[in-house]
Amino acid sequence: MRVRPMILALSLLLAGACSQRREAELPYGGIAEGDLAFRCGRGLFSRAVTTAEEKGVYSHIGVVVFDGGKWKVAHAVPGEREFKGDFDRVKLEDIETFFAPDRAFRGCLVRTGIKDAGRLCERAVQAARDSVAFDGDYDLADSSKVYCTEFVWRLFRAEGMDLSEGRRVNIAVFGIDGEVILPEHILDYSGNKLYYQF
Repeated sequence: MRVRPMILALSLLLAGACSQRREAELPYGGIAEGDLAFRCGRGLFSRAVTTAEEKGVYSHIGVVVFDGGKWKVAHAVPGEREFKGDFDRVKLEDIETFFAPDRAFRGCLVRTGIKDAGRLCERAVQAARDSVAFDGDYDLADSSKVYCTEFVWRLFRAEGMDLSEGRRVNIAVFGIDGEVILPEHILDYSGNKLYYQF
């Protein structure tokens, strides 16, 4: 499937994706390491992602880890720089910040069925500590930088799970011109179990 830039631009103007915020009351007792956290953001790029998807529900994804006595989300994100000199990168933040009203209109938590999330979560935390750069080129062939879905896909693929199950879409907009994995490609993984949404 090829998304044409003109159609996508028009859709962005007409789309009401991610337009209402619902309050999150996170199920702390039911969260597990290796769960996936999906959200729908507020910005133009979030609308572009949801417009490119068939279902158009979520625009961003991260993996849940337990670090420093708190539930956190490791995710590769553009445009959320925290200090002077910061850059777009993999970061680790409290789950409440990931789902904060200024960042998410809607969100969900999903269990993937991974048997041992320990190594996966260690690699996710290490990527954040190493400040692995965000891949603004959205190039799946370059593993030195990652975008959000690529980051999650690579973490699970190293554990023998292909969460995208081969799903891809060709996009030509915002300087992206090629095959990418979208959040819905991972959300639709056959082993996923949605257990919380707002």
